[in-house]
Amino acid sequence: MRNAADWLLEALADQGVEVLFGNPGSTELPLIDALPRQDRIRYVLGLHEASVMGMADGYAQQGDRLGVVNVHVQPGLANAMSGILNAARARVPLLVTVGQQVTELLDAAPFLGGELVALAGPIAKHASEVATVNDLPVELARAVELATRHPRGPVVLSIPMDVQAGSAPDSAAGLAVLSPLPDLDAIDRAAAVMDAATAPVILAGDGVAHEHAVDLVALLAERIGAPIFGEPFAARAPIATDHPLWRGPLPGFASEIGPLLRQYDVVFAVGMPVFRLFGSSPGTALAPGARLIHLDSDSDEIGRVVVPEVGLAMSIAAGLAAIVDRLGACDDVAERRLAVTLAESAGVREAARGRLLAAAAGDGITAAAFSQAVAAVVGPKDLVVDEALTSGRWLRTALDRRDPTNWLAHRGSALGWGLPAAVGAKLADPSRRVMCLHGDGSFLFGVHALWTAARERLGLAIVVADNSGYEILRAGLEGLTGRPEGGWPGLAITDPPIDLVAISRGFGASAARIEHRDQLGDALRDLWLRAEEGPAVLVVPVTGRTPAVGYPLE
Repeated sequence: MRNAADWLLEALADQGVEVLFGNPGSTELPLIDALPRQDRIRYVLGLHEASVMGMADGYAQQGDRLGVVNVHVQPGLANAMSGILNAARARVPLLVTVGQQVTELLDAAPFLGGELVALAGPIAKHASEVATVNDLPVELARAVELATRHPRGPVVLSIPMDVQAGSAPDSAAGLAVLSPLPDLDAIDRAAAVMDAATAPVILAGDGVAHEHAVDLVALLAERIGAPIFGEPFAARAPIATDHPLWRGPLPGFASEIGPLLRQYDVVFAVGMPVFRLFGSSPGTALAPGARLIHLDSDSDEIGRVVVPEVGLAMSIAAGLAAIVDRLGACDDVAERRLAVTLAESAGVREAARGRLLAAAAGDGITAAAFSQAVAAVVGPKDLVVDEALTSGRWLRTALDRRDPTNWLAHRGSALGWGLPAAVGAKLADPSRRVMCLHGDGSFLFGVHALWTAARERLGLAIVVADNSGYEILRAGLEGLTGRPEGGWPGLAITDPPIDLVAISRGFGASAARIEHRDQLGDALRDLWLRAEEGPAVLVVPVTGRTPAVGYPLE
């Protein structure tokens, strides 16, 4: 009975794949039929392709490994596209296999079948379709290699039914992995620019965490006396957030980045776009005359928006190590600069804590009070998965003991990632406590994943900050118009109100809701206890206004 579907599962298992996330359809039947004939890969069922994608995303990021998904022809791939977008933005190594109709029927535009490569191609790192069984080994090897090579990303592989059901290929095929040779001259120039800096700054992105270069960034910052900022909309902490040189993430608008960077004459950006902004604003992020060095494994990012004085398209870890090795000897000037930077960083952190305390004062569960309460019950080893976009805006200040292993945030732009990602992260590391933070709007986009969490008996703590609407949009309209209210449609989720507790229970989770601030601490501690038995949800009504986001369009 061994066929190409059996071969595919065996080949994936040989690559270290242990879990296949999926929502099946008619064009995947040969693959589904093959699953019981093996015991190396476990199938994890999700109720919607967007949730399935989020699960594989969280699994891959927390496990630092390839995540594999199977979805169904055009409708399934279309539903999965939001997850592919999120994974592409966050550089998550995913293999998305898509069942395709029998090859000979495709020209007749069958009910189940269509153009899959063109659908996925603009967003995925790569997309291809297997033409024959004999092509399967090479196509699979190429897909795995591209997904896992830095900069990593989602790769889509369409596999027709007749290929899945065909005779198994004779053997697997491998591809040579070619690493670009480092540009030694550019590395020398980067080191020379840093040696000449009077006020250097480091901007560190997710790529630092992806390539396990955290210690190298810290070493470089300490060597040149530079503060470290994170990139806007980062998924990971590029360095432990209690490191004395850490200044927090950059904001999402050029007009707000500019004042933070204006005092620095050399800007070293590593493992990030320069810059991915939220929207339009007056001014520029980099001051005229600032010297930019940009190191990233993604050559497409270097010079995309800002042309650097020195661009390094290479391994982030190797590039950092080479630059540190070529820096001149540490002198009194660098040591004095480090002392000043440390003192300034301490002041910045203290001021941020002061703003948090002031914002948390008073009655009601404000965003700051919510963040403080969460921080009080989260341990340094607990994983926080964050998609509380407005209510959690103080979390990075309140949770001041995070590192790349215990913080995972929503980097893409498609809602509903958080809960599925938490499910996948818990599957990747069942021993770690996981708390997922959501807004009510984003929670509803991915709520289907609660059923998978209950089916898999996953102990997840889920906190839903409920402000009964799309508060980020109201804040955006205020930024656009200058008015806090305008009778705008489409923002409130109140008529009728949504019973998030009942919905959560309907998917198999335990669920509770509080109403008052003095209940919050006890309810969060009880949430951890309930999560020992399976997925547990706490709905928290959050009050207060989000500061205006964005600027008028001129």
